[in-house]
Amino acid sequence: MNQTDQTNRYYEEDEIRLIDYVYPIYRHRKFLVLFCLVVVILVGLYTFRMPKVYEAKGVILPETKQAGPSEQLKAAFLEQFGMAGLVGGAGTPAETFEAVLKSKELTETVLRRYNYFHLITPPTYKGRETAIKGFMSTVKVAKQRKEPTLVVTVQSDSPTFAADMANTFIIELDKYNRENSLTSTKRLRKYLEKRLETANRELRDVQRELREFQEKHRAISISEQATATLKVLSEMEAQRVALEVEKAAKEKFYKGPHIEIEQINAQMEALQKNIDRLTYSREPQVPVEREKGRVEFYIPLTQIPALSFDESRLLLKVKVKTKVVSMLATQLEQARLEETKDMPTINVLDWAMAPERPIKPKLRLNLILGFVVALFVGIFLIFFLEYLRRMDEDPETSPKWREIKQGLFKWKNPGGRS
Repeated sequence: MNQTDQTNRYYEEDEIRLIDYVYPIYRHRKFLVLFCLVVVILVGLYTFRMPKVYEAKGVILPETKQAGPSEQLKAAFLEQFGMAGLVGGAGTPAETFEAVLKSKELTETVLRRYNYFHLITPPTYKGRETAIKGFMSTVKVAKQRKEPTLVVTVQSDSPTFAADMANTFIIELDKYNRENSLTSTKRLRKYLEKRLETANRELRDVQRELREFQEKHRAISISEQATATLKVLSEMEAQRVALEVEKAAKEKFYKGPHIEIEQINAQMEALQKNIDRLTYSREPQVPVEREKGRVEFYIPLTQIPALSFDESRLLLKVKVKTKVVSMLATQLEQARLEETKDMPTINVLDWAMAPERPIKPKLRLNLILGFVVALFVGIFLIFFLEYLRRMDEDPETSPKWREIKQGLFKWKNPGGRS
């Protein structure tokens, strides 16, 4: 029975404590409502006086280019001239365009186009740097997760200015990309033209030497086996030259050791070994693996009579130079085609439009936050005032509390009566 009474008393004390917490709020409900209302009104007035921020968005779709046969060679030269990121490369077109849009150079170009520096700062280097950094903080470039698009966002207190700047970023990106890509393609074409001119000159020299030799020795004939040897050697030499060009391109592209370079070195070593055996071996026949699993036998050039050997050597040179010229001419035609069509365009899905409503300040969000903060602050003030009232009414603490208030009163009014 005593235990039941204690339990009931415990629940009664709990209920009294809960009422003690709720009742002060209820008693000061008018104050709480008025306090929240005043705070919400003040927050609303402050929000209306805050500067409005508008946001304009433009959506672009970077064009994915197909990699041609000369893509690696082209990428190597682009890297040599400091523009490797614009073609090929390790990154996707979206990543490349995102990096260019976030660059300081493009931002400065856009601001200079609008004479932005003279509008907000004096024309000094420090003022320009400050203006560029400040404006870059208002520009955002985001890549969509599910779609291969880029969103260019510009924020400003003017909706028209925000839209114009977002569109200008897209236009300048397209211009920047076209100029740099066309310049790199032109440099590659000029290099191939010079290389082809040199190869043609070498071919003419070898042909003249062969003609003079044949006129001098009245064109000694060569056996069919020797002709087959010359054909294989010419193909190997042409393949070796092609591997040298590919190796040079990959070395400039990767800037260091790479498994693909090692594979090319191994192929070149195997080719050179076969070439040396076919050229200088004293064996009657030399086995050559033309295809995987298929070995053919050829007579080395040293087994051919001296005059025939000289003629074979000259014919080999002619065949090699002819194949080199043919290969370079093919690459030059590809480069010329690239120069006419290799103009990376930016597909603009949505041009930026002047927004009708600002994104900042957010009135509804500020009012809700102001109400929540005012509610908690008001409840805290109610409990604080209730605590002071209880201190006044408590016989144990009221004398001390009165003494404290008298001391504070004397400190505020030092000339008054005690």
